[in-house]
Amino acid sequence: MMRNNVLKMATLALLGFLVVACNDDFLETQPLSQASDVSVWSDAKLAEAAVLDLYQGTWAGTLTREETTDAFTDQAVFTHPGRGVDGYTEGKMSPDYSSFIQFQWISWPHLYPFVRGCNIAIQKLTENEAEFSADLVDPLLGEAYFMRAYYYTQLMRQFGGVVLLTEPLSLDAEANNPRATFEETVNLIVSDLDQAIALLDGVEPSKQRAHKITAMALKSRVLTHVASDLYEPTKASSVSTIASYSNPELIGWTGGSQAQRWEAAKAASKALLDATTGYKLDYAAPASQEEAIQNYEDIWLQGDQNQDYIWGRSIEEFGFNSRTYPGGNEWSQGPGMVALYHGPNGYHEWAGTTPTEALVSKYTFADGTAFDWDNPVHAAAPYDNREARFYATFLYDGGPWKQRTDDVVKFDKFNEIQTGFYTLSDGTIINGVDTRQGPIEDWNGSRTGYYFRKFSDPGQPASWPNNLQKVDAPYLRYSEVLLNYVEASINTNDEGEAVAWLNKLRFRNGLPAVTESGAALMELYKRERDKELVNEDARLFDMKRWLEGPYSLDKQVQQILIQAVQKPGTTVTDYRKDTSKFDYTYRPTDIVLENRLWRDHVYFMPIEQEEIDKDPSIIQNPGY
Repeated sequence: MMRNNVLKMATLALLGFLVVACNDDFLETQPLSQASDVSVWSDAKLAEAAVLDLYQGTWAGTLTREETTDAFTDQAVFTHPGRGVDGYTEGKMSPDYSSFIQFQWISWPHLYPFVRGCNIAIQKLTENEAEFSADLVDPLLGEAYFMRAYYYTQLMRQFGGVVLLTEPLSLDAEANNPRATFEETVNLIVSDLDQAIALLDGVEPSKQRAHKITAMALKSRVLTHVASDLYEPTKASSVSTIASYSNPELIGWTGGSQAQRWEAAKAASKALLDATTGYKLDYAAPASQEEAIQNYEDIWLQGDQNQDYIWGRSIEEFGFNSRTYPGGNEWSQGPGMVALYHGPNGYHEWAGTTPTEALVSKYTFADGTAFDWDNPVHAAAPYDNREARFYATFLYDGGPWKQRTDDVVKFDKFNEIQTGFYTLSDGTIINGVDTRQGPIEDWNGSRTGYYFRKFSDPGQPASWPNNLQKVDAPYLRYSEVLLNYVEASINTNDEGEAVAWLNKLRFRNGLPAVTESGAALMELYKRERDKELVNEDARLFDMKRWLEGPYSLDKQVQQILIQAVQKPGTTVTDYRKDTSKFDYTYRPTDIVLENRLWRDHVYFMPIEQEEIDKDPSIIQNPGY
């Protein structure tokens, strides 16, 4: 396997190391294609450039492209068919890799070149033939260990045990690199993170480059993930493909105690929580609705300037023209285009990934009451008095948004989202400007009646591409670690601690204190996590590790069908949402876009058959 495709790609990546002028623009690119291996590791600046290039394999995470991993779950749907998203949602994945889309930042063939880059850096910095000072070597070595742990984590969460390479292989190396067990894979990741924590101790904190806090946060994620039921044989045996798999050591634990693993996860998460601080977690009671909306928006709109943001792809430092973030001339991929990717067609945007009604229904009312379509009071005004994150996360019918472009003002003079159908007293039907039946780019309209507001800058005019937004892509947040700690506390029967920390998050978001316990507390926690981390690459992995595949995907996507009829005796000149002039009805309705269903083999990704053909020692995952 490694002898051909992956090693070849890795070698090309090595020859493309980037020169850096300073840390502020450390991912700006200028290829060193003529640099020899010796010259790279004998020059301090080139050695640093080689380590910094390792970060390129993160791309821009979930903000890289028009599709997001939430579209593989109950929380979102991808609007445009034919892109391979249904490979996940309909369980059509196969080892030939032709039936589903691959995302670079979680892809076997895309990430192994960066693993090899990490191995080269670790080897060369450990040998230190240039006799660099420890002040230079230790931080760079710590970053290399961290990035190797990060890439193996991305692979482990997709495949289970993977091929573990800890030394750089040459192009003529023998193709005999079998998968490590799940336990061996986890042990290497944790060992690398412990190395990184030690080597990066005292390094100046950064939101772009790894330091001690970054490694601690990733350790919390890893230990939380691997303590979960997907990897515990007594729990995962309910899954058909896992129960019948002849190599269980590749996809889960074969010994040890799940209780001990949860204790380890709890300790790792608490260590991070104690080592730094989060954002506005000191409320003694729920924040006001207005303040809570702003709190949530601040976290992603302020990006790396916010305390909650631990590590990610910072758009200013990243720039618009680096190797895995192509761009230039006001064209970009990733965070700069998120508004265009997901925004309303009535703003000339693409409605790429849009929220499902299943996600929207997870959001409670401001007082914490669950929303229920079967309750006629709820169904009559579904967008009134919802919890704060609802308004910071979604664009919905009648909700305020940006100034319309000049050609759209004639359809909407009030800058309010229109995803309904409005019948005037003379029988005229107005198709909302943001619907698929509207007058503006109807092929780009939402199929669900909702759009994502999260990660779109409300202050940036809808005039792409002249005004690319500056929204950073978070990879690790303090709030995620807080949630990890809550989950581990529940699983170690420490509900008091779980509730205390969950209330910190809920108060910041304007929600009342938790009253649940037992199974109800775990359910509340899970849905709290879904909402807090929406579109941050969390739900896909959470639904798998919680064994929630059927809960998530054994149901069709629903749209919200909104119809309004003008009241007799009223006058309407220009339409806007107005309950004094219109009677509104809202009806969740199945749509036929994907034939969503859950298949158990989707808990683990297939290894590409081409890789197995090159190295028959690699064993395929269950169900393929």
